[in-house]
Amino acid sequence: MCGVGSNAVWERTRWCNGVAGDVLFGRERNGDFGLGPFAEVSTAGFWDARYGGGLSALAPVTADFPLVLSFGAFGHETESVALGGSVFFGLRSYNFHGSYNLAAGLVVSGYRDLGNDHDTLVSVGLELDGFLLAAPFLFLVGELR
Repeated sequence: MCGVGSNAVWERTRWCNGVAGDVLFGRERNGDFGLGPFAEVSTAGFWDARYGGGLSALAPVTADFPLVLSFGAFGHETESVALGGSVFFGLRSYNFHGSYNLAAGLVVSGYRDLGNDHDTLVSVGLELDGFLLAAPFLFLVGELR
């Protein structure tokens, strides 16, 4: 869920969706800090588009549950530039045998347009790894063969 507004931070409630990806460098195990770029495409209420990227930093709170802070610049409906950031807390594994790892947890984010309207977007939600959404279908296809 997210809140959008012009004069206030949360004037209207919308359903928000998005796709995000990051690459975190400097990690060799679950307990290591990481830093790297991220990219994101999202929408608030299916009526606007936000896209952009920036820098993410992972700080391990525990070995399997880190805190990931992200900050970047975004385009909003191709009209204005926005600054935004997010905080993720949840499961974020480290893959010792490849470059892909799973993530699932809570995310809180906020964006502020730098245009004349100064629109805001604040969201609170669940971030799920794409594999977790695809796994039941992949399992079903494998069993049907």
